[in-house]
Amino acid sequence: MNSCPPLALTRQQKNFFDTFGYLVLPGLLKDSAAAFTAAFERLYAKDDKEIIDWRHEAHYMKSRRVLLQFIEREPALTALLEHPVIDGIFRSLLGEDYLYRASEGNIFTGDTYWHSDLYGAHFKYRHIKILLYLEPLDEDSGAFRAIPGSHLFGDKFANLLERYVWKHEENYGLEKDEVPCVTIPTQPGDALVFDYRLKHATSHTRQNRRMFSICASERFADEDLPVLAKLVNDYLPASGGQVFQPDFVAQVSDRIRPHIEQSLQAFALLQAEGKAGKPLA
Repeated sequence: MNSCPPLALTRQQKNFFDTFGYLVLPGLLKDSAAAFTAAFERLYAKDDKEIIDWRHEAHYMKSRRVLLQFIEREPALTALLEHPVIDGIFRSLLGEDYLYRASEGNIFTGDTYWHSDLYGAHFKYRHIKILLYLEPLDEDSGAFRAIPGSHLFGDKFANLLERYVWKHEENYGLEKDEVPCVTIPTQPGDALVFDYRLKHATSHTRQNRRMFSICASERFADEDLPVLAKLVNDYLPASGGQVFQPDFVAQVSDRIRPHIEQSLQAFALLQAEGKAGKPLA
């Protein structure tokens, strides 16, 4: 367990995230980058039968090899939920009682179209992802591209993007790379965090891009537990009927448990209604 206090984002960093919808923290996990890569390769070899070959129009129907519940599969990765950087980002942007929602490993074989990550989110609450890339990436090799401010759903600018950017050639007369945006180069050990609603894409992928993400949200109000239960239920078919890995639930530390309890309550609600599988623990 890491005994260091959580990282506290500065007021300027939080203002930047609120305004633009993303934030990069360079090099804060650099010392662990080699260990992340080794764990990634180990899990993709060990749990290869659970890898989903997911093809979607947002990825030009190219193979995206996804391993769900990624950090829950190995104690060294589960410990990231207590890491001062990861825990600190979530606390700073989501509150002390944030919910750990999910994690996944990814191997991308191609580029990504302009989109928001709407799956699994209820936008009454803030949902964020922390991305940890395992290769150096820049504008010529598949780096993350973002349209700043596009996460502010309900804003006129964000609404226009939602309407037009998916068919940018038809609506703007622009190729994907010509849509105004920022490209965010990253190195292994950087933490890139973004709001689910942010419009983002990648271009010029030259080789497989390896990345894993850790996802969290604000805690749901008690009256919205059925909403969370529906989101959990939508996730279960892809995850083998489990909201979290059973060993993770059974062995999770006292520091992490409060951040998963509400999702377990939502799962229990599904079970009571006959909509979920066997208990996790």
